[in-house]
Amino acid sequence: MARFISLLTPFIFAAGSVVASPAASDLGPCAEKLWEDGDTQVEFHKVGETRLRVMFFRIYDAALYSDTGDYEDAQALALKINYARSFSASDLVEQTRDEWERMGYSIDAQKQEWLETLSGIWPDVGRGECIVAHTFGNGQTFFHGQQGFLGVIDAEEFAERFLGIWLSEDARFRSNRDELVGISD
Repeated sequence: MARFISLLTPFIFAAGSVVASPAASDLGPCAEKLWEDGDTQVEFHKVGETRLRVMFFRIYDAALYSDTGDYEDAQALALKINYARSFSASDLVEQTRDEWERMGYSIDAQKQEWLETLSGIWPDVGRGECIVAHTFGNGQTFFHGQQGFLGVIDAEEFAERFLGIWLSEDARFRSNRDELVGISD
């Protein structure tokens, strides 16, 4: 059952080197250190949030933030995933690969390099822990976790592909995607 749940778990993330205003504190313990020593002033506003459940099991809670409070016209995005179950870093990386393949992206040398980078920067996550991915629209995707800054991938295509797991119209869990981007029924 645990493997089944981990296979259905899409991931996390979005933001960068930032000095935050009070609104950013809503990102919580995963992002507290995100705002230290930054040189870019960004005030994040919540766009939407969702809870992913598979059968009766809560997998994670996710929240999307942007500099505008809207998804469509945002320059800066932060995607926070707060896990309700424990997952190894390798499970998270494998799920990223699986989602990219499901969305029709071939795993070429560049994407394989990104996956290897993620393997080196993502920690195992336990219940109640989170990861934040954020980008400022400059091609860099930064990752922060409970322990602070985890790493960065500097590639605009990565930011689009990675965040697309949750935010694109091809997202596996479309109703969760709609809640994240602020689309209400």
